[in-house]
Amino acid sequence: MKILNRDNFSFAGMQSFYWAGFCILFAYLTPYMYSLGYSNTQVGVLAASISVASIIGQPVCGYMCDRLRTVKHVMVFCLALSAVLTVLFLFVGKSFGMLLILSTIISFIFQALYPLIDSWTVTARLKNSTINYGLTRGIGSLGYAFTAAVAGIIFDHYGYKWMFYLFILTACITILCALFPQDIKPTSKDDDEQGQLKMKDLKQLLLNKEYFGFVLIMTILYIAYKANSTFLPALMTKVGGTNADLGLAWSILGLSEVPFILISGLLLKKFKDTSIIFIAMIFFILRVGLPIFATNPTQLIWMTALQGLSYGLFLPASVYYISRIVPKHLTNSAQTFAVALYSGLGIAIAGILGGWIADSFGIYSVYKIGGIVVIIMTLTYRIMLNLLKKKGELHEVRPTNVGLGDADLKQHL
Repeated sequence: MKILNRDNFSFAGMQSFYWAGFCILFAYLTPYMYSLGYSNTQVGVLAASISVASIIGQPVCGYMCDRLRTVKHVMVFCLALSAVLTVLFLFVGKSFGMLLILSTIISFIFQALYPLIDSWTVTARLKNSTINYGLTRGIGSLGYAFTAAVAGIIFDHYGYKWMFYLFILTACITILCALFPQDIKPTSKDDDEQGQLKMKDLKQLLLNKEYFGFVLIMTILYIAYKANSTFLPALMTKVGGTNADLGLAWSILGLSEVPFILISGLLLKKFKDTSIIFIAMIFFILRVGLPIFATNPTQLIWMTALQGLSYGLFLPASVYYISRIVPKHLTNSAQTFAVALYSGLGIAIAGILGGWIADSFGIYSVYKIGGIVVIIMTLTYRIMLNLLKKKGELHEVRPTNVGLGDADLKQHL
């Protein structure tokens, strides 16, 4: 089969082991802090700090990739440095200050990489039509799901020190996978000159009303969505769950993304990316709000399955949506800037505000308020699209021209 080739295996390996490492370190960082006796507010401060780091790190790495015209070398360097720095966790002990500083630095380096992997895969598809983003990203979700289920059991039995050992291992394997695909480089001097990113190009992104409006809306929505994820361990404990239950919840969360990411190419050929994003936002309402009704671990675990219909639909649609509405040479910067804001700034605000709300009014208030925020942002997105369409400023595209495995995407990049 055409999809069974070296590039698909390499990108799938990168996605799988990157997200495995992400799960091991960042998904379990919150319960690790609770095990050390920290409060919701302290957990929120750390979540905010690592998010601010990602806000800075993602655009910086995206800029460097565009400027240097290489994704591979930037990725390998960041992965190697993350692995080396993680060794220091073993000597930090219970010092909140040291834990905060080290987590922030690693977040700056490591969390910059996942939009680059997505962008690298999409761009490589233009030269190799057998590369399938939906397949490789879906396998990444499987890696996250499997790791989440196993890691919770490991940490319950052998302690959290294994969190650091396993992260280092996954980072090293991700480096090996990154060595095989062809790097993104200009093919001529003209391409190189056109590919050099200038400050005026960054200004061009901010003046793109549709792009800026989308990023702003998703940033606010992500505040509610990421508060849901950040304090899931606290809610799981509230309803009587253990680390194993939390691991199962993370696992189902990851597995639920897989079928929707795998069929994303077909969906994007039949429907507009903006329509898929809007539908995903509707399911984000349920994803964020329903946990307030959970009374036991089983109910809460299965509620995380809504991740597939929300984030699973949103991720591939947003990657192609952004690639379509920005100039080709700004693709990496646009992707990383967007993710840095709504996934970075969103977590930062969610951490601080969510921690304060949880300590002041109870953990359920975080989810109640979050549900209302998502409803408002969903309506705002639809209104924005209608207003831009009336003004003739909407970047419209026919559904048949967009797809995760469609060569016609090249004309939009």
